[in-house]
Amino acid sequence: MSSFDDPYEPQPYDPVADARRNTVESIAGFLAAASLFTSLVALAYHPLPLSVTAALLALVASGMSVRYKVLCFAAVLVAAISFVGGLVIAIVTGHQLW
Repeated sequence: MSSFDDPYEPQPYDPVADARRNTVESIAGFLAAASLFTSLVALAYHPLPLSVTAALLALVASGMSVRYKVLCFAAVLVAAISFVGGLVIAIVTGHQLW
């Protein structure tokens, strides 16, 4: 008999913690989706403040979520690409940056 605890021992089910975790994951998913939308809008309208806002939303969502890590990663990438792309489009067309 070993004196070490079994790490694979089943944990008791806590419905309150499970509901709280699901709520946080849902909010993180919505933040990542809002970041994607804001990034795409930043390509056409005031790219500097909107793309920075989108990047912050994506980073907050990625810090909150484990389940939606691919969505959060995509939101961070799209925010970075829309930052550069939006600035290039605004400079070439002569529109405002902010």
